Amino acid sequence: MAINAIRSLYFPKFRKLMYLHILLSTGFWIQQIVIGWIVYDQTNSPLLTSLALGIDTIPILFGGFIGGALVDRFNPKICIIFVTSVQFILVSSLTAIMFLDTFSIWYIYPIVLFIGFTWVVYDPSKISLGMKLVDEDSISNIFGMWICGFNIPRILSSILAGYLIVYLGAKYALLLESLMILSAFLSIWFLKYEHPVSQNSNISTTQIYIDIKNLFTIIKNNNLLIGFFLLSFIPILLLIPSTTGLLPVYASDILKLDARGLGILQAFSGLGQICGIFIIGMFTHKKMGKYAVWSIYISACFAILFALSNTYYLSMLFIFVVNFCIAVFHNSTSYGMFSTIDENYRGRLAGLQVSSFGLFIAGTTLSGILANMFGASISTITCMILIIVISSIIVTKYRIIYANQ
Repeated sequence: MAINAIRSLYFPKFRKLMYLHILLSTGFWIQQIVIGWIVYDQTNSPLLTSLALGIDTIPILFGGFIGGALVDRFNPKICIIFVTSVQFILVSSLTAIMFLDTFSIWYIYPIVLFIGFTWVVYDPSKISLGMKLVDEDSISNIFGMWICGFNIPRILSSILAGYLIVYLGAKYALLLESLMILSAFLSIWFLKYEHPVSQNSNISTTQIYIDIKNLFTIIKNNNLLIGFFLLSFIPILLLIPSTTGLLPVYASDILKLDARGLGILQAFSGLGQICGIFIIGMFTHKKMGKYAVWSIYISACFAILFALSNTYYLSMLFIFVVNFCIAVFHNSTSYGMFSTIDENYRGRLAGLQVSSFGLFIAGTTLSGILANMFGASISTITCMILIIVISSIIVTKYRIIYANQ
């Protein structure tokens, strides 16, 4: 069973894709620490900090559908080359501005927003290409590998970014991010992949609309898909924004930490997700619905404990458990959806799933406003109560989720 948790890594080309994913993820987490710390340090505003950390999800909300439709028709390797090129240019521009001492926090928002447009293409491309590099039995495993690849760098790069900010300055942390993205570009460039010639590579607005309409028709006629899909919105909309999204506020105001402490909290979040993926990979896929339901409830309870804690080491433990449950939940709902739908629609479903991440900006706005008005703890506790209520309604309406064997 332990081997099943890393089954997809037995495929050499998929391992190379994972290297790229880890490099991009390393850059992302460095960026999160730098931006979160700089914005909160200069504005002391939970709302502006939350918006800076979540503004890149706005394009994802409206463009994920299009990204999925594009990837179903074009070479996903070329799409990822485009993504890494644009990200390198944008992050290098922000780095240069900081080294030239012309920096203002208002530069952050448009640059991060444009980076968000690249994620619209990257996530469905990554999923689509990954599915082509493994066998059918390993497809379910790649979702766990994406989460691991996203969170393994989160541990070390978050701590490293915190120390770089304290001892050298934020601009050197951003310089390191630029180098990570450049390495990712080289990694995908040299990946050997022959893409089959598509019989329907032409795409139009009308065709995208038809693709999306067909996908929604399929989901509409399958209660299991509907239930998993609705549940998948909850962490993005409420759980992550009110915990990870407010980490700079908790670190600075409640736990009285500097950037190094913020990096360590972020690292424990990543460690929790990695452990969650390996644990869920050892269990049978027959009870994914039960795993999804219980993990969302448990994560809400521990998020409340995190909100009430003012002890550093307890906070690390609580944020670890919250993210452990997030990983179990994400893997369970992803497997539930992608194992149910026809493979010809997986790219579009991936695009739809990516679009749901666009709700993060709505969640960060809500949690940021509540934190501005009542404090971070009240914001988090309020969002957790909403999670418990909404999850209960969905599970009651779509009992097939919990009964799924």
